[in-house]
Amino acid sequence: MAPEAFMQTQVAILHHDYPAQVREQIEARLERLAKFHERLVSVRALLERQNEEHRVEIVANAGHGAVLVFDARGGTFAAAIEAAFSGMEGLLKKHNQKSTQERRRENRHA
Repeated sequence: MAPEAFMQTQVAILHHDYPAQVREQIEARLERLAKFHERLVSVRALLERQNEEHRVEIVANAGHGAVLVFDARGGTFAAAIEAAFSGMEGLLKKHNQKSTQERRRENRHA
């Protein structure tokens, strides 16, 4: 069974009513983040609107105590979402690469 089958996702919306389809769209994108890190345990998104600014925070638990956070803000909801997801993808790729290199190093010395 694929590791992402065990990953938990959560979407929290603060102080604003976004349409129900937005929650579903964000959950689907959160699930796709699993392809960027092989040991992703959980990932959650926080959506918030403060006056005219939209904020999207994504928090990913990459296992072994590693928690990655990316916070993006934008004048439009779409801009904040795109910035948050592309930023988190970059963090996950970088962390996954680092973790893989450390495991290889440990295996050589074992």
